Amino acid sequence: MQYSVGENVVHPAHGAGEIVRVEEQELVSGFNRYYVIEFLAKRLTMRVPVRKTDDLGIRAVMSGASLEQVFKTLRKLPTELPSNFKERRQHVENLIRSGYPTQIAEAVRELSWRRKETHLTKADAELLSQGQELLSTEIALTLGCDVVEAQQRMDVAVAEAIEIRLAQPSITV
Repeated sequence: MQYSVGENVVHPAHGAGEIVRVEEQELVSGFNRYYVIEFLAKRLTMRVPVRKTDDLGIRAVMSGASLEQVFKTLRKLPTELPSNFKERRQHVENLIRSGYPTQIAEAVRELSWRRKETHLTKADAELLSQGQELLSTEIALTLGCDVVEAQQRMDVAVAEAIEIRLAQPSITV
């Protein structure tokens, strides 16, 4: 897919950013065009070959309808993650690395519930932080707000789900 300067995009591993320019560089194989993307939360600038954007999973920022689905996902009742560390980590990493906002929201919701219910290992806490960062930067770009406000909105949605779950501890989801 072709993007233009000023357009917001999402990289599955680095999150949401803005295309600030398109560059051409001469290599042995000839000239190659690159999108120069600045990522909001990471103070990171990356050059991505134009011809590899689809292969890398670069996509446009989510739409308003997708944003609604993300918040619905955050508000759903949390479920138990696998108690086995390796299984849990693999499951959560798969959700986050998918690059899909609703799957990242699911990972954030489940890890937030686990933090409330028991505790998070260092690896779990890092995955939660990574998921929150990826999701909040994309929400911020979709809503046109700052990342702090987007994070606050996410926190409220997750807190609502956790409150309902705590009020009904006999739920087996």
